[in-house]
Amino acid sequence: MQQDSAAPRERLIRLWPRGLMGRVLFVLLASIGIVFVASWTLYEHAEAYIEDSDRFDLIGERLATDVRVIDGAPANTRAMLSTMLSTDDLRINWRPATAVHEVHEEPKGMNQLHARLVKANPILGHSALQLYTGGAGRWTDIGGTVELNDRSQISFTAPDILRSHVVTQGLATAAIVTLAVLLVAVMLVHALSLPLRALATVADTIGAGDWEPIAEKGPKEVRRLAHAINAMQTRITHLIEDRTEALAAVSHDLRTPLARLRLRAGFIGDAEAQDAIEADIDEMEAMVDGVLAYLSGEKEREAIRSTDLAAILMTIMDNATDRGDTVTYEGPDRLPLVLPSLAIKRVFTNLVENALHYAGSAVISVHLTTDDVIVNVDDDGPGIPESEISRVTTPFYRVESSRSRRTGGLGLGLAIVKREVERAGGTFSLCNRPGGGLRAQVILSLHRTPVP
Repeated sequence: MQQDSAAPRERLIRLWPRGLMGRVLFVLLASIGIVFVASWTLYEHAEAYIEDSDRFDLIGERLATDVRVIDGAPANTRAMLSTMLSTDDLRINWRPATAVHEVHEEPKGMNQLHARLVKANPILGHSALQLYTGGAGRWTDIGGTVELNDRSQISFTAPDILRSHVVTQGLATAAIVTLAVLLVAVMLVHALSLPLRALATVADTIGAGDWEPIAEKGPKEVRRLAHAINAMQTRITHLIEDRTEALAAVSHDLRTPLARLRLRAGFIGDAEAQDAIEADIDEMEAMVDGVLAYLSGEKEREAIRSTDLAAILMTIMDNATDRGDTVTYEGPDRLPLVLPSLAIKRVFTNLVENALHYAGSAVISVHLTTDDVIVNVDDDGPGIPESEISRVTTPFYRVESSRSRRTGGLGLGLAIVKREVERAGGTFSLCNRPGGGLRAQVILSLHRTPVP
């Protein structure tokens, strides 16, 4: 029962636009629609009874004359006389007192016309005059009844006396005004939403590198929000710079004591102990180099240029093959793209080295679509637990808890891959292959501009 009651509410919520511009336009459109419907209703019930004055007055005079003539004629001639007096502008029909008379309720909108006829022709006021419209399909006609002195009745119809074009013009005018107001409203709402769209664009770049302060203009609320975002971005930038400089300084300063340790290790007489110490020093130097490499990418951005991606991938394959590793390439011989070439080379070098470390071999395959280049680096290794896939691209995170260089890296390789691919305007993902092993997939757009 709760699900059934929630379904209509969900449908109702979907009708409400999600964007600010859509919501404002929805309110404006609803308001204008209500005004339009109200105007149309007023036109139908009031403006429809605006008559053609000269013709209406003439018909009133003729009706009064016809009533006098028929009322003074013998009863047996009245039917024929009413036929003779009928014209295209005023049709008359006489009914004796014994016949069933037409009964119509006079609409309130006819009160003004009724009073006008009686004022100009007092005889009609003494004859129980009633007016009504012609009904469906003939609403421009005016009909009515008049009682004679002997209780007989004259019914009459004056066709096309109500000016239908007045209503048509009124509705057309209302429609034009509505569209004009709506167009102006769209332009105004669009202008008002520009600062918000600028805020959204800048907010997407927060923490991604270089940024430009938001222009603090527009409504008061938007200016305050822009100021708050600018202040927040300044604080974030200073925080990142302080962290980067601190880590870079520590990593750089570690090189000197590591060099002294290596020198002193050479004087140790125990060859086994000397080898163990030098292995630890190598591991520490590799860690320092990894941290410095990661932080250098945080502070400096490589310029983009036309790059042959296929040549980069085949070079990586050749270098691995020269070392005796098994790496194959499946793809085109040339693939020019606008990319930061060194960063992209490092991306695929890290992916291939990961595959070689855990599986002993790697397959690089390139597929082209209409808009994208898809590069897969596949291996036949153990893969990654599904619960860890979303975390392995976090800096300094490793699936192995030992953090030993013998079982894995420092945990920066995939973090660097993800960062550089996103800066190149692409996406990076990992997934376990159905037949075993891991697939690292990089998708680069053929048209997207890399982040400067």
